[in-house]
Amino acid sequence: MRPKPLYALAVCLFILGVAGIAIGGDQGHEEPTNVAASCLVNSATVSWSAVNDNHLSGYDVYRKTSSETQYTRANPSLVTGTVYVVTGLSSGTTYNFAVMAMFNDGHTSALSTPSTCTTN
Repeated sequence: MRPKPLYALAVCLFILGVAGIAIGGDQGHEEPTNVAASCLVNSATVSWSAVNDNHLSGYDVYRKTSSETQYTRANPSLVTGTVYVVTGLSSGTTYNFAVMAMFNDGHTSALSTPSTCTTN
């Protein structure tokens, strides 16, 4: 039996170390919803609805500018609440923010639908 193309792609992505973000995380765990971002001059407040899962450890917040293709993790350590202030942003720049739930069973959620704002 030949592997299906999607399975082969998932194996390749896993080998490259990008499976968690590229193929949408692990099945069975929901991603954060209702992500909202509010920008100021050099920072943004990102909020989201909590994931209701007994295995939830916390969240990682990701950011990218409108010209970047890859998200970068914005938080240095796991966020345990549902609000995070991203600092060190450039003024007059449009940013996309997304959130990923992290679970104590070793799994992750898919990356949330992003929210966009522009710093002043």
